[in-house]
Amino acid sequence: MREELSREKFHEAIDTTLSGLKGDPKLARRIMDRESMSGSEGKKRFSAGLALALVLTFAAVTALAWSVITAVFSPRVDAYAAADRALEEKYGLTPSMLGFFSRDQLGNDERRFTVEYEPRSEDALASKLGTYRVVVADGAVESVRWSLDGADTFGGFDADAWGAEQLGEMARIAAVTHDTSRFQRKAAGEETDLYAGMEPAPAGNADESFPEADRQIEEEMKLYRREVEEAGRSIEARSRFTRDELIEMGRQGIIAAYALDEGQRRRLTFFDTDYFIAYYTTIGADQRPTFHMTFQLWSDDIWQDGDGVYTVDVNVLDGTIEYLEYDTTLDGNG
Repeated sequence: MREELSREKFHEAIDTTLSGLKGDPKLARRIMDRESMSGSEGKKRFSAGLALALVLTFAAVTALAWSVITAVFSPRVDAYAAADRALEEKYGLTPSMLGFFSRDQLGNDERRFTVEYEPRSEDALASKLGTYRVVVADGAVESVRWSLDGADTFGGFDADAWGAEQLGEMARIAAVTHDTSRFQRKAAGEETDLYAGMEPAPAGNADESFPEADRQIEEEMKLYRREVEEAGRSIEARSRFTRDELIEMGRQGIIAAYALDEGQRRRLTFFDTDYFIAYYTTIGADQRPTFHMTFQLWSDDIWQDGDGVYTVDVNVLDGTIEYLEYDTTLDGNG
């Protein structure tokens, strides 16, 4: 290791070696300072290379500790996962298909959950997709039903009801065109070419931007960020975990819940911007203290399974994943 290693190379080495985990530069500085305190000519000074090796060793131990984190899910998150699996088993609905629905629960006593999936659209498309409802009690699925059970789903998009076959095609088309309005028009009975433009959508025209409106939104988001950060200071002070530990818990929770493969894990990125704010807050009727965060996963070309936005809340006192949701963004709301 060359002693003239630059700070940029230092961080790059850590990033490359530990897949984004950082070492402790302050530790290296303390080691180097301690070893150079003696004025003796005969004392060999620590090299930057050796300091880096120690830092990487320290960080590698931390990385190993984080790598064995086992995500602990709240009963609600477990119930959501059980409901998702039940829909796939009975109706063949995959996570990408569920991206066209919003998921909510009716009642919550930490034992019995009614999980409802409603179309994000409120027009004719909603009547074609229907509503799914799953009841989970004590971790076991009691019932699974679709409001359109018994309706004819044969005949492609001309069918009376759109189930897994149609939702699969919708996901495939939307992944390329990023256009869901065509499904709404088709559901309303309009003459529509659902497969038009099955090529990646062109970049937006610069003339379509609205700088004044954008600046106003940006200022509002910055103000909101300051408000939520201020509101969360007392919760942060109570946290038993560091911010980095909470982020890693959230990451591991997503990986475990959605069985992300190695490539997806590498592309899973933590976001903390004015539009995707990471902050300390409370959730639930009992005001459980959590760290709320967003992760994004994108492919280099067109949308692939698993791509989208993941929202997760981690309990700052015991590390429990209190809330976890995946938005494919295929419906254009991401």
